[in-house]
Amino acid sequence: MTFNTSLPYQIIAQSDYQRMPWKNGLGETLEIQRHEDESGLRFRISQASVVEDGVFSDFSGLHRTLVLLSGEGMTLEHAVKNKNSSHTNKLSNALDIARFSGGDETYATLKSGKIEDLNIMVRETDTQANVQAFTAPCSLLFSNNSTLFSNNSTLFSNDDFLFCGFYVCEDGVLEIENTVLTISAHSMVIFSQNANAKLTKGSGVFINITELD
Repeated sequence: MTFNTSLPYQIIAQSDYQRMPWKNGLGETLEIQRHEDESGLRFRISQASVVEDGVFSDFSGLHRTLVLLSGEGMTLEHAVKNKNSSHTNKLSNALDIARFSGGDETYATLKSGKIEDLNIMVRETDTQANVQAFTAPCSLLFSNNSTLFSNNSTLFSNDDFLFCGFYVCEDGVLEIENTVLTISAHSMVIFSQNANAKLTKGSGVFINITELD
C-alpha cells in the first residue's frame, strides 16, 4: 500500500469512490478499494444499496464479508454449488455481519425496503479479510506486529499486510496520533503500518486484509 503523505493515514471521502455497475446488471456499487495482480482480482471493498429482492452476482473464487450499514435488514439464503447444503444469514441491525463464499447461489430477501451494505471480497486461495464492527469509545493500535483493540487483546495479525482501513458508518470523531479528526459518514480511513487511533464518537468497520496463513 502506497501513501502520498508522511501521515500514518489517508482519508477517502465517499465522493471519491468509483461508481461501478453490478456484475449482474441489476444495480451499481461504489468501489472504495480494489487490488489486482497477475492472477486477477485479489480484493475489493465497496458500498452498495439493495433495493429489491434478488439473486446476488456470482463471484466464484472470492470470499465475501457483508456488513449491514442501514435499513431494516435482509435475509441471505445461500445454496452451496455442487453440494446438497445451504445456510442462512439474517442481518437485522446496523453492523450485523454475514460471511459466505462468493460462489454460493445467494438470494437476498429485504425485510422492509432498501438497505445499504459494505462488501469486502478477497481471493479465497491466498487472501483473508478480518472484519470487525466497532462503536465508540474504542482504541486501536496498528503496528508492525499486530492490531490491538481497547482491552489489549490481539485482534488482527499484521503479518503479510495488504490493507488496513476503518470505514466510518456515521459522522464520527477519530483521534490518530494525537490529532483529532471529525470524519464524515461513509468515508474510509486507510492506515499505514504504524498508527495509534481512538474512536471517540460514532461507529464503523475495521478491515484488515492479509495473505492467507
